[in-house]
Amino acid sequence: MIDEGELDWKVVAISLDDPRASLVNDVDDVEKHFPGTLTAIRDWFRDYKIPDGKPANKFGLGNKAANKDYALKVITETNESWAKLVRRSVPAGELSLV
Repeated sequence: MIDEGELDWKVVAISLDDPRASLVNDVDDVEKHFPGTLTAIRDWFRDYKIPDGKPANKFGLGNKAANKDYALKVITETNESWAKLVRRSVPAGELSLV
């Protein structure tokens, strides 16, 4: 999602306590077993700031949810970036580490 001009990753997940959790292993399973859910989530994230007078958010990836492999890659990359900041092995720039 692009929120006010900044990249803002979102991850869709299901609780392992959900009785249907074993049915969902990737994004295609969400649409198959929970039809309309991805559209509803995307619409909510697109529009939730409009009542505050802000513009609708935009999405990359052709407005489609990425698959599990793509999501895991993003999670790994962002975690590595966070870890470098916490270790202070890269400059924080404008970020506060307090």
